[in-house]
Amino acid sequence: MKEFSVTSLRPNTLLGSSLYLDESYILLTPETPVSDTLLKRLATWKISSVYLEDSAPSPDGQQAEVSTEGAMASEDEPAKDATQKFYTSLLEFTHRLYDTFMKRAIIPIEPLTDQVKNLMAQFKENRRYLLRLGELDRSGFSYNVSHSVNVAILSVAIGDALKLPSHKMIELGIAGLLHEIGMLKLPDTFQNANRSLTDPERQALKAHPILGYRILKDLGFSPNITMAVLEHHEKEDGTGYPQGLTGDKIAMTAKILSVASAYDAQISSRPYRNARTGHASLLDLLKDIRKTYDDQILKRLVFALSLYPLGSIVVLKNGALGLVYDTDPTDPKHPMIKILTDEQRFPVDPYAVHLADRPEWDILKVLDADEVRRLRADKIIPAT
Repeated sequence: MKEFSVTSLRPNTLLGSSLYLDESYILLTPETPVSDTLLKRLATWKISSVYLEDSAPSPDGQQAEVSTEGAMASEDEPAKDATQKFYTSLLEFTHRLYDTFMKRAIIPIEPLTDQVKNLMAQFKENRRYLLRLGELDRSGFSYNVSHSVNVAILSVAIGDALKLPSHKMIELGIAGLLHEIGMLKLPDTFQNANRSLTDPERQALKAHPILGYRILKDLGFSPNITMAVLEHHEKEDGTGYPQGLTGDKIAMTAKILSVASAYDAQISSRPYRNARTGHASLLDLLKDIRKTYDDQILKRLVFALSLYPLGSIVVLKNGALGLVYDTDPTDPKHPMIKILTDEQRFPVDPYAVHLADRPEWDILKVLDADEVRRLRADKIIPAT
């Protein structure tokens, strides 16, 4: 990457490439303009140099100025299509993996590792589309399959925020894809029951981490993976299962799976309840911070998604509708918004707003799936 001085950045300009604080910490995506807020933060942090990708031109004299309301927040359709294609391929791979295990009691480690490496590469390239889990099509796949894939994606996002080394990220992704492998040994009839479970059924369900641990241990998976699967339902205060461990005794990888699994479970539709919005789900998890979830790991998820997760359709204080299209890595309360309508909800040519620069446009509400469907049916907001 190319290093250059912060003094060469100008407000309300586009750089044509992602802007980095270091090799892994991204400050701006290519379609997001430089803001006064970012420049003030860099000054506060006493950061004198930042980085652009090698293929990008120097910012000196090469920045395209945009209006103070922000750049056109265009969707990168090829990137969106590539993300959906990858997501479908990962669902198909996981389905085949589970099917092979049930028929032959084997899990090929090498192709599994390759898939996780592909996931890590896809995350780096198309993060803001891959984390729009509510928009990605998972139809035709079981909950166990889609949940495992989503947990792997979210775990990689948390691991990336924690700056875990590559080999730890691979183990984390594998653990995410396999964390519910023990569920395959339990009857489908009560896994997806649209009723309250009996006490024996609840106890049987609580055995799945032990079953998964034994399966993966016997197949030769590393202790980091097997312990993550065993402990992903433990809680910080010791009230989890199967061992009732307190936070100081729970493996970090298990803590990551716990947060990722709980979030995806809430945003997914189940036979007994509708999916919740990502915002409501994060608020619910934050209520249990330090009691159920590790505070640092949950905060990493919030920063990765923003408090109003990527892909959310939101109502602003002025009545306009917008799409959360990117995060501010320093401020989860104020993401990047693509404005879709005016105050009277008439469609407009989309443009970007960084809410940190426009506090009077703060988010009032996150719309649920039914509200979004109605707005799309009425052609008030785009179909995707």
